[in-house]
Amino acid sequence: MNKSTSCVRRQVCLVLAVIVLFGFGFTRFSAADDEKLVGKTVNINKATADELAAVPLMTPELAKGIVKYREDNGDFQSLEELLQVKGFTRELWNKVKPFLLLEGLGGDQCTC
Repeated sequence: MNKSTSCVRRQVCLVLAVIVLFGFGFTRFSAADDEKLVGKTVNINKATADELAAVPLMTPELAKGIVKYREDNGDFQSLEELLQVKGFTRELWNKVKPFLLLEGLGGDQCTC
């Protein structure tokens, strides 16, 4: 095998590796970003742990943590205050905030 053939093979391998790595990455992230979450809206100052656990992506443990935080500190003053609850991340908050209210009615799909 001569030097130019080896160089071409290396370049082809590099290009294929980049396509595979980025292809899988983009597919994975674009599928997750396009995922449409569906659920009822809940009032975080009134919802039970069970009602909170029905929110998409919300675990029962996190729902219990929200209720405990509310019992210990009083009603939430903002949705962003949920970030004070252990285990509640900014990424999760960004995904679930359309399902959360502080007060008021959320229509037919609300468990307020």
